Amino acid sequence: MRVASNVYQMQWLASIQRKQAELAAIQQQTSTGKRVSTAADDPAGAAQALLLQQGLDRLTNFKSNADTANRRLSLEEVALSQGSDALNRVRELAIQAANATQTRDSRSAMVAEVRELLTGLLDTANAQDGQGNYLFAGNQVQSRPFAPGTPVQYNGDSGIRSQRIGDTRTVQEGDPGSAVFMQVPAGNGTYTVTDNSSNQGNAYWTSASVSNASAWVADTYSLSFTAADSWEVRNSSGSLVGSGSYSSGQSIAFAGVSIGFEGTPVAGDQFVVAQSGFQSVFKTVQDFLTTLDVDTGSPAGRAAFQNRLNSNLTNIDQSLQHFGNIQSQVGARLATIERQQSSNADMSLDLSQSISVIRDLDYASAISRLEQQLNSLEAAQKAYTRTRSLSLFDIL
Repeated sequence: MRVASNVYQMQWLASIQRKQAELAAIQQQTSTGKRVSTAADDPAGAAQALLLQQGLDRLTNFKSNADTANRRLSLEEVALSQGSDALNRVRELAIQAANATQTRDSRSAMVAEVRELLTGLLDTANAQDGQGNYLFAGNQVQSRPFAPGTPVQYNGDSGIRSQRIGDTRTVQEGDPGSAVFMQVPAGNGTYTVTDNSSNQGNAYWTSASVSNASAWVADTYSLSFTAADSWEVRNSSGSLVGSGSYSSGQSIAFAGVSIGFEGTPVAGDQFVVAQSGFQSVFKTVQDFLTTLDVDTGSPAGRAAFQNRLNSNLTNIDQSLQHFGNIQSQVGARLATIERQQSSNADMSLDLSQSISVIRDLDYASAISRLEQQLNSLEAAQKAYTRTRSLSLFDIL
């Protein structure tokens, strides 16, 4: 069978075009640094790289979430520290107010400072995160959570916002204001002691502790002095719980609790011992302002002042402990975020390296192949040129 010369030429041209295409592909790879730019370059590798990239993108989202949670928790930590500073100053003023040399008039300067501290505490509770969102509003982040007044009103909710920072890890990015500022255990956390406003003696309580928690029965008890040297305690049903003699500086014990007293009561003076409830930090400070206005011109007035001041100090200590507990929780969350971010960073590096192995070009190998393709194409072009110029007359 005879083969025409133009058939040879077409075959040579097709071969040269293939080599040019291969050369162009290698040149593109060397210019971009990518071995796999499209799925056609390596279908299996491209599919694997896509899965790895999805994992890398997910880690990027986790990092963004972690950064958000870290920022808000760090700001919450600062706010709690500021709140603790304000309460510590209120406590210092309360201790100063207890000095016997202080009078109702001399305490008026304290009132002005405490009011400023209360305003600052309210501003702290209404702190924002720098993006216009309130830290302590629960899920109502666009609404100012605390409104001034007596009492201070909370307008947020008890929602808890969380961020997902890992495949199996979520972290609470803040605490609602209801939990931070409005639900502080009153008294010593187990019970409160309150004097009767009609007491005539000069007795006041000095300490309130739990000596036997298992013996404590949550109830409202009436501690009455039946005489200057005797007392009795009845529960809410009127049943006698305990009784005994009294002298100044003595502790009265019943139902697993012990309450220290100073001063001399008169028959009929009463104190109410009730199970601890919850009250706001703002009420604690407002109660201290009210105490500072008590008239201490009489023995009974000084006793009433001391009773209420002791209640104020106990509640302030509870608020400080409450803030400290929340700060510990915030610190634990920040540590969790740090550990998770470190783990995510290691995983991200591994994924990036795996993607690089699949997609990135081995320059040494590519340059070697490029040189081979150039030499092969040059040889093919020369051979084609010589073949194309052949003629029977040249041979004859």
